[in-house]
Amino acid sequence: MTLEPEILPPLPPEQDPLRAPVPARADGPGFLDAVAFFAIAAVLVLGIQGGAVALALHEHWFGALSLEKIAVEPRFSIPVMALAYGSIVLVASALFSRAWNRPFAQGVFWNFSIARRRAGRLMLTGILLAICIQLLSNYLPVPKELPVDSFFRKPLDAWMVALFGTLIAPAFEELAFRGFLYPALRRWAGVLPAAVLTSIPFALLHAQQLAHATAPLAMVFLVSLVLTAVRQRSGSVAASALVHATYNLSIFVAVFSASGGFTHLERLKN
Repeated sequence: MTLEPEILPPLPPEQDPLRAPVPARADGPGFLDAVAFFAIAAVLVLGIQGGAVALALHEHWFGALSLEKIAVEPRFSIPVMALAYGSIVLVASALFSRAWNRPFAQGVFWNFSIARRRAGRLMLTGILLAICIQLLSNYLPVPKELPVDSFFRKPLDAWMVALFGTLIAPAFEELAFRGFLYPALRRWAGVLPAAVLTSIPFALLHAQQLAHATAPLAMVFLVSLVLTAVRQRSGSVAASALVHATYNLSIFVAVFSASGGFTHLERLKN
């Protein structure tokens, strides 16, 4: 009697080890993921900004403004940075979703549902943080005029900065620093050292806008620590992004009120 070899049915896709999804990291992206993300960001920012500057100079879109002036002109810099940030997110989302074999938002622990459920508390945290930082600034040697003040010379510029600083910049910065950098550093150094190490480059990102002044940079560093604590406690990058956006919005609302709806920006110098 000849025994026929038993033919086993094929495994379904979800049980096939060759097709199984890459296991999700329990604590977010790793070090190589963070390096790859920031490399992508650097290439795209430099490429898009350089191309836009060359085009603006060639077409004389800003008249006789020098290269240095064009680079900080809100009508130029805000749209260019918005384009760069959007491009980075699109490219990173495509690459990392494929590498992780799972949705990009899930991989970076965006967790929007958590932010939505806690929206009231998170927004209150952002408002209180803005008030505390403003009170603290009264006791620190903050320069009377900073480069960022040049963004509030004209009403259109002020509106562009306010919209960008509320709707776009917080989400991208939280994705970069609390979505990629913080979890990578936390795995290597632990929670508190990672929070400090994440907040240093976050503050330095704003150094040029703040004339490299120690007191304003120290306040940005403190803001970053709070945002990192929100990310750590909530497990949601969207939660820290909402606090960040509300913090920025609170500042813009104060400027809006003090300048008569951005129509009398000269009052800000007084």
